[in-house]
Amino acid sequence: MMSANIPMPRTADHFCGADVWMREQMFEEDVRAVLAMMRPHGRERLQGWKEYRTGGPHFRVTVSWDEQFAATNMAQPLVVPNMADVLENLLVGSSKENGDVPPREEFDHYRAVVRELYRRIDQMEACYT
Repeated sequence: MMSANIPMPRTADHFCGADVWMREQMFEEDVRAVLAMMRPHGRERLQGWKEYRTGGPHFRVTVSWDEQFAATNMAQPLVVPNMADVLENLLVGSSKENGDVPPREEFDHYRAVVRELYRRIDQMEACYT
């Protein structure tokens, strides 16, 4: 005859309170991490920074700016102030070479991107005119 005091073997379906608590904590940590990725720059937002987000099928871009940057904006019909400054910094700041190529070659890379952007804008305009 078997005794009723024999401990049951632990299975995947049988968790003690500490195991459940640990799983809940891990889940909450994962949720916080995902939210932080979705809403970066919390400190800047609290300081009054504005933010614009956009993206394509395989990338996301977030631009943030403070009131001082917006105040220097010339009147333009775009959400992001000083768009030329923003694009310049994104383009030049994304160089992989970091001075490993001659300046002429580096600037040719930048011009190629701007030419491609110009071509795409012309192509979009052609759909409406």
